[in-house]
Amino acid sequence: MAVSASISNKTFRMLALLHALPRAPRKITSKQLTKKLGNEGHSISKRSVERYLEELAASQEFGPMLECDDTSLPYGWSITADRNLSIPGMDAQMAATWDLVRRYLKPLMATDALEKLAPVFREASEWFEKHKPAGKRYWSDKVAYMPRGFALQPARLAPGVVEQVYDALYLNRQIDIWYKDNSSPQRVHPYALVHRDAVRYLVVRFWDYQDYRHLALHRLKKVSVRDEQVVGGNDFNLDHYLNDNQMSLPCGKTIRMVLKFSGRAGDHLYETPINASQKIAEVDCLVRVQAKVEYTRELVWWILGFGASVEVIEPKELREEVANELHRAFRLYPVVKE
Repeated sequence: MAVSASISNKTFRMLALLHALPRAPRKITSKQLTKKLGNEGHSISKRSVERYLEELAASQEFGPMLECDDTSLPYGWSITADRNLSIPGMDAQMAATWDLVRRYLKPLMATDALEKLAPVFREASEWFEKHKPAGKRYWSDKVAYMPRGFALQPARLAPGVVEQVYDALYLNRQIDIWYKDNSSPQRVHPYALVHRDAVRYLVVRFWDYQDYRHLALHRLKKVSVRDEQVVGGNDFNLDHYLNDNQMSLPCGKTIRMVLKFSGRAGDHLYETPINASQKIAEVDCLVRVQAKVEYTRELVWWILGFGASVEVIEPKELREEVANELHRAFRLYPVVKE
């Protein structure tokens, strides 16, 4: 029993060790790994960590996954950038789901963020190669993803910025930033990262100022993480910040909205309702839709997208805003008489 328990503990520690390794080009020393594992509740010596790393690197299963930078002391260890721990339970449905996730996220996420999932996507693709479907057509030829709307390409970021920002947020550390064309750094306290379509925003406070600002991540030319802790990190509430409409994100007051759709414009809401509060009925050959929603710019843009096929009945404030926007558009596009 003692031998069995020992083997079990070793296996468990080796798995914990693999999960503690960062993905290349980042690296970690055996001393740092020992401390990290200790903080997670694993009682293990630095010598044991070094021995486990050597065993894993020499193994046929895990060796190709590990990288060791032995150009200088202490050695730095990492998981190869294009490899990933195998996903348990990979089957046709799991592989198909990851394939759809890849296609769905591609127009939404920045390239650097999407690359973090590349090993998972690759494993799904390899599963399909190994378990070829019946017939000549592959899975990717049988399922398509067509996004709605007009998608913009994600903003390009300076190399290394994302990694530094994520580290600072995770460690709750202050950072120095070089913003836009500024030649000198500015000290900021980072609190949160908000993804919105093609742009990511970092919510910060400058120096000792009390007001919060949000900075477009792609405008940061360089970032340096400091040792000092963020001041007031535990007091910041991201939900409250967004609900106060600080970034004009989809957070606003709740309204009871009533719309009337003509033609077939509102038919899709029978199958894909706005939310659980929606009530829909056909009245005088028109589709009448009622729902409780948040009053946001996105809501107005969605309504305007239907053009003359929808009429806002309630509330009065929303009806007037849509009407004014349509009147302004009409002045830009006067009727051309044939």
